[in-house]
Amino acid sequence: MFGNKYRQQVAELEASLAECRAVQTALGQSMAVIELTPDGIVIDANENFCRTMGYALAELKGQHHRTLCDPAYAAKPEYAAFWAALRRGDFSRGTISRRHRDGREIWLEATYNPVRDAAGQVIKVIKFATDVSEQVIEAASQRAMVDAIERSMAVIEFRTDGTILRANENFCRTMGYSAAEVVGRHHRIFCADSLARSPEYAQFWARLARGEFCAGQYARLDRQQREIWLEASYNPVFGPDGQVVKVVKFATDVSERVRRNLAEREGAETAYQVALETREISQSGEGIILNTVAKMQRIAGIVDESATLVAVLGEQTVSISSIVDTIREIADQTNLLALNAAIEAARAGESGRGFAVVADEVRKLAERTGKSTGEIATMIRTIQQEAGSVSTSMNNGLAEVRAGVELANNAGEAIKLMRDGATRVVDVVQAFSNTIHD
Repeated sequence: MFGNKYRQQVAELEASLAECRAVQTALGQSMAVIELTPDGIVIDANENFCRTMGYALAELKGQHHRTLCDPAYAAKPEYAAFWAALRRGDFSRGTISRRHRDGREIWLEATYNPVRDAAGQVIKVIKFATDVSEQVIEAASQRAMVDAIERSMAVIEFRTDGTILRANENFCRTMGYSAAEVVGRHHRIFCADSLARSPEYAQFWARLARGEFCAGQYARLDRQQREIWLEASYNPVFGPDGQVVKVVKFATDVSERVRRNLAEREGAETAYQVALETREISQSGEGIILNTVAKMQRIAGIVDESATLVAVLGEQTVSISSIVDTIREIADQTNLLALNAAIEAARAGESGRGFAVVADEVRKLAERTGKSTGEIATMIRTIQQEAGSVSTSMNNGLAEVRAGVELANNAGEAIKLMRDGATRVVDVVQAFSNTIHD
């Protein structure tokens, strides 16, 4: 009976040993394993460990653990205290930095497991490790990125319902709050009442809760109720189950830029209106100038015709003067003939008295004719002088009118250029205004 019990115990021990060996084999296949004395001397190391650290087993056996450490760390009191704790049987675990054979830094997720004998004394230390260098470097990179974002941007975190979880210093400084004043409160404290009560605001948080990303420029209110413009993105964060667990907002204060853009937009609108008015005025001015030119051209035509008529009148007065001169000569000759007839009648005596009467009447008629022709000649000379003055004045006026027409034409061209320039200004200002609005 005793033998059966003994055999049963042996069988159980062998089964346990086989199980332990199976576990050890499994650990050896999946992890880097190294065995060390309580003083840190390498006893053994599996293939995974040697490959991870770049050594052959023969290079490690008999060497102290410090071979795998940064010399600066191995020289510190903390390193000696680490091994003292292991010798006392203290378990140790963590993410640790070690040195590859080529000098590279290797990060290991490791446990140091003291192994005791039957008397409870530590006889060796077994280390199980996994190379997590890539994860550590990636985590460090992400942490550095997060730190950079935290330093340069305003960051705030919310629950999916908009309740504030955390706000960094930049955000608090931008909005004029302390962290204690905002944590636990709703995002609506940064919004105008009209926005916070609107359906759009509720839809905004519903979209974020569904995992939709939102970004843009947002008008918010600081602690003093002053308008702050933020260039911001709202980023849903998903948990392992794919559900949104929180929303992180990254923001930059762009109030000055927005105000400057608004001022530029208003300036562009004003410039656009002025350009439109200038174009309209120039178009109206061009029409007025064209009408003026047409009227002046008609006046020039009338003056030109009048000048021609006056010139013809002058020529006709010259002809009349010639006729008057002829009549005067005839009157003079008639007067002379009448005088001769009177003389001859006087010589004839009584028989020539009738002829003397006729001669006297002829003489008087000649005198009246001469007097009338003299008056006519005087009037014609006056008409000629006045016609000459009128002709000169009209020619001068015609020259002035033609000069005015030329100036009006030039003014019309200038107005047209002004209108074309105003049109180009309208187009440019409108394009600029559209750019600002975009």
